[in-house]
Amino acid sequence: MKRLMICMTAALFGTAALASGPGESHKGGTAYLGNGAFTYEIFETAVEHADLEGCPAEFDPEAVFCRLTVAADMAHVFVFSYNGDQPLLAVKGYELGDGFLPF
Repeated sequence: MKRLMICMTAALFGTAALASGPGESHKGGTAYLGNGAFTYEIFETAVEHADLEGCPAEFDPEAVFCRLTVAADMAHVFVFSYNGDQPLLAVKGYELGDGFLPF
């Protein structure tokens, strides 16, 4: 869990951000998280990732979509809602190795 928090912190603060103030959206500024939500729009721009065709079995494929990142010797599946501003719902970590994505 500690690794996951470190990776999420790095993803949020170690990359280019979107806005320089609430309501603004230009490159090189700070992305303010409305209502504390990390949305797919922010993730898409700021975090290097790969799109996944599916998500881990525990998530409803009709309700969510997933993206993959690799950091700190771990693979991380970011799970986003299709609803509203597409907020981040979960992050699931996997040890890197043969067949590390079991879905």
